[in-house]
Amino acid sequence: MRKKVISILTMFALSFSIFATGQQGESDPVPAFDPEKEYSLSFGGYGDLERAYKTIFESAEFKKALPNITFEYQMADFGGHHDRLTTVLAAGEATNDIEALEIGFIAKFVEGGGLTNLAAAPFNGIEEGKDIVPFAMSNATTAEGRLVAYPVDIAPAVLFYRKSLADAAGVSLDNLKSWDEYIEAGKKLTIDKDGDGVIDQFAMPHASEVAMMPLNGGKGGWFDEDNNPLQPKQKFMDSLDLVKKIREAGIDGDLGAWSGPWIQAFADGTVASIVNGAWWGGALKAWVASDLAGDWRVAPLPGGLYASQGGTYLSIPQQVPLENKAAAWEVIKYLTTTSHAQLSTFEQIDAYPALTTVYDDDIMNEDVPYFGGQKIRQLYADVANNIPSAKVSEYDAVVLAIFNNAVTDVLVNGSSSEDAYNKALNEIRAIVD
Repeated sequence: MRKKVISILTMFALSFSIFATGQQGESDPVPAFDPEKEYSLSFGGYGDLERAYKTIFESAEFKKALPNITFEYQMADFGGHHDRLTTVLAAGEATNDIEALEIGFIAKFVEGGGLTNLAAAPFNGIEEGKDIVPFAMSNATTAEGRLVAYPVDIAPAVLFYRKSLADAAGVSLDNLKSWDEYIEAGKKLTIDKDGDGVIDQFAMPHASEVAMMPLNGGKGGWFDEDNNPLQPKQKFMDSLDLVKKIREAGIDGDLGAWSGPWIQAFADGTVASIVNGAWWGGALKAWVASDLAGDWRVAPLPGGLYASQGGTYLSIPQQVPLENKAAAWEVIKYLTTTSHAQLSTFEQIDAYPALTTVYDDDIMNEDVPYFGGQKIRQLYADVANNIPSAKVSEYDAVVLAIFNNAVTDVLVNGSSSEDAYNKALNEIRAIVD
């Protein structure tokens, strides 16, 4: 496949064309990690990662394993961090020694360059990651086998719902056999609570939030094995048909994600359920609806779908000085392949482990009081172990944007699923050959 320069790709084409400029060659030898040498590494991240990782780095376990490494941090909010990283990588400027990435940004760097290949020696990341959940490794691996980042936490997608609202409506949202069954339950959950003639309780915040569930979370899988986009067609039609059915059923509140009304809806009963990654459970418990302990519940996605909805990766940019790369890799390995680090991060910020060997730990079998005593972590593990691996390409970020426009055409413009699909397909074909 080759890229054609058209307006929608100007920014992406510029970034991809200069990621490799000024980079060290990947054949340049990386000095071996020296346990007697003092290393000072810089870490770039977002959100609660600094709090979680500082706790690990200051622990007796870490200091025993890597006593010769100290850290400085460059933290920002989610958008600010990724904007900075995209800019400095594109310009070939200095970065932090370790940079965190949210899974949605991986595609920008999978084929574009700028990040060290962790599959190569001396890292040998594929072998080191034998116990990391396979789909997460796949999502950062190129068709040629380059591993551009390492999964540290994942976000198995599940259905969160308010039990009190489901009980009042006389419906069960556990083990739904299909999305049609969910929609029928959603009609009973969508009501005028105060009798003023206006619907004020909805089954879900926004129909578009389920669009990626039939598509493995939208992370990879946009091309088939022959590099044909949006194939097999039915998979993508299922996505468009689903959001159209939900909107036509009138069960979503048309609430913009992360807006004030959207956030408040989970505490005041405006919405009864949401599809989201495991991390959302931490947000509900910590600040979104902290006073509703015991009422929120977790269920599998309707129809037994398995998908991901978020996740964090750690990378070593190519611009990092060679003498720091081995030390940065030792830190990444510690955070991703030791039970101490994986469980510590999970306990602190509800970031679900990517390391499958901890799924049998006692903490994973504990009742979770916030969710009414459910053993939700075993559900997360079941989803994580069954999420299919998907091929990732350099075009994924752009294709995702185009497909999201197709979802908007269906929801806002009233387009048929067929028309929206064909429009998206034509736009993608104009970009790739």
